[in-house]
Amino acid sequence: MEYEDLSCLEEIDADFNIFFRGEFVPETLLGKLRGVKINLSSEPFPRYIDNKLNYTYDSINRYFAFREIKHKKYDYVFHYDEASLPFLKKDGLLLSGAFAFPVATEVYKPLEIEKSWDLFFIGRSTKHREEHFSYLKHIYNFLHIAHGIWGPPLVEYVNMSKICLNIHAENEVSWEPRLQMLLASGAFVISEKITPNTLLRPGVDYVEISSPRELRKAVEYYLTHPDERKRISDNGLQRVKDLLDAKDVFSRLLSDLGENRYPKFDYKQSDFRIFSAFRVAKRVVKRLRSVGDVFHVKS
Repeated sequence: MEYEDLSCLEEIDADFNIFFRGEFVPETLLGKLRGVKINLSSEPFPRYIDNKLNYTYDSINRYFAFREIKHKKYDYVFHYDEASLPFLKKDGLLLSGAFAFPVATEVYKPLEIEKSWDLFFIGRSTKHREEHFSYLKHIYNFLHIAHGIWGPPLVEYVNMSKICLNIHAENEVSWEPRLQMLLASGAFVISEKITPNTLLRPGVDYVEISSPRELRKAVEYYLTHPDERKRISDNGLQRVKDLLDAKDVFSRLLSDLGENRYPKFDYKQSDFRIFSAFRVAKRVVKRLRSVGDVFHVKS
């Protein structure tokens, strides 16, 4: 967005200004805001899991766009996935900490609606996802909405479904805030492994799978065991209410910031030696894709 699209923030003159995708907010605007400026980073970046760097081309590409945040005048920058913080630190980005995204529980909530769908997924289609979905789409009453729906209409579709799925866009471990949104809506969720964390518990709040075959078996089992679906979904719903209710989480964040409990955002020279390799890899992949397009047109 351009400065003119957001200039009303100057008139509001808020004590706290919270941005998502802050790397794209115009620097002109940030320089004119008097209140505290906070960016909440929401995109999947490379992350360390069991001391191994976990990433794909997609997460590296998203990170290249985000790292421009170092040129922006933010007081605090948080990332939603704590496992990515060591990676960012090696590249010289010293974030204020991790901020797991909460849920507006007065919007995303259980509804008394008849179950019309066996399976539901909200998110764009990718090769990795279709490897998990294709069989299920042939066998079951499967609703897949790629984009364009949120809030109350989305909550209705979630509540109309016996099982909601959380499958990553790429073959990498990540943590989509979609998961806690589904749980807050009372959904029974089957998910690929997410980044290990202290908030959401696999096997307690949701069911975890690690392959298309495991997903098929889990769907077959839980569609015929509604009582177990209810027990697990109740756990997930209560967990989100206890730990990820937006009213409580944001109030606590602003209170903590007012008491200087988080370090200010800063950056230094990168000491991440392999980062230059990522830069080269990105150029190579971009070039190969371009060449492929040329050959495709000529053929």
